[in-house]
Amino acid sequence: MNNISDSAQLKPFQCFMGHWEGLCMTFDAGGNFLESAAVHLRADWLSDTVWRFQETWDNLYGFGKAEFDINLTVEGKTCFGADEKVSITGIGITPENYVFTIESKISQAIVYNNHYFLNSQQRRVITHKLREGKTHIFQIQDFGRVE
Repeated sequence: MNNISDSAQLKPFQCFMGHWEGLCMTFDAGGNFLESAAVHLRADWLSDTVWRFQETWDNLYGFGKAEFDINLTVEGKTCFGADEKVSITGIGITPENYVFTIESKISQAIVYNNHYFLNSQQRRVITHKLREGKTHIFQIQDFGRVE
């Protein structure tokens, strides 16, 4: 996969596979910068319909070091999974754009993630976190594939 149009040939969520390193920038509800932190992500297929999502935050805003390891089941253009920390639902909108809704017990928030693949090696995630129906924070994560 050399460019964005190559991803149209792939099955849903294939573009997530591999090792990714990222930087997350956190902003308050008014758009003011709060902090940044490194994020390490690994995604691998366990079967034709299940992928493993592993993510480590050096400093998840308002929590500290956090690790997530969850299996996501794929049905068509959707995926879903849950554990004691999070419940995740993802939908492939286009081959380059995926949206996720996460119910997080860690941050006590509903998290809306928009993953946009700039190309096969770069991805941007724009996050909107809500608590009790109100914007808590915004985050922008930029990831590069490292393998």
